Amino acid sequence: MDWQIKSLAKVSGISGREIKPGDTVVCTVFIDDMGNLDRLDAHADEFDDSKIRGKIIGRWEREVAANPDADERAARRLALASSEDFFLSMFDDSSPVKADEADAVKQILALMLERKRILKPVGRPSRGIQKYIHTSSKREFDVPQKEMDAELVLKIQTQLGSIII
Repeated sequence: MDWQIKSLAKVSGISGREIKPGDTVVCTVFIDDMGNLDRLDAHADEFDDSKIRGKIIGRWEREVAANPDADERAARRLALASSEDFFLSMFDDSSPVKADEADAVKQILALMLERKRILKPVGRPSRGIQKYIHTSSKREFDVPQKEMDAELVLKIQTQLGSIII
């Protein structure tokens, strides 16, 4: 299973205004009122946390590159960068959600980024926590380790459907 965060939307989720190369976009992953994960991309100048209907679990900004969909490799690199930015944003001190509901997403993203050699595990899990080092920044992360049965993975995959490819 190879999950990547979807690339940027082509239009703003708030205004419907086209997203063009050179624009700064705020990408937000949140848990909506129904308990499902969703993603919203919006121009930075129109973004406001209060416009998100749910609990934000990840938020990052990105400047839109010149035609990232021009070739498949560039699109994959952008999707991987979005996955990395989403993971890092879940551990920012300013992240509004520190609840258990985000732990499974953190764990799945960490495993995916470990596979892509962006994160490196340190030792073995201890007391329900796996320590990882972000290879480029050397920043350490304590990622909660939950029991992941097939049913939970399928549920998360279904919920992540709007934000992953």
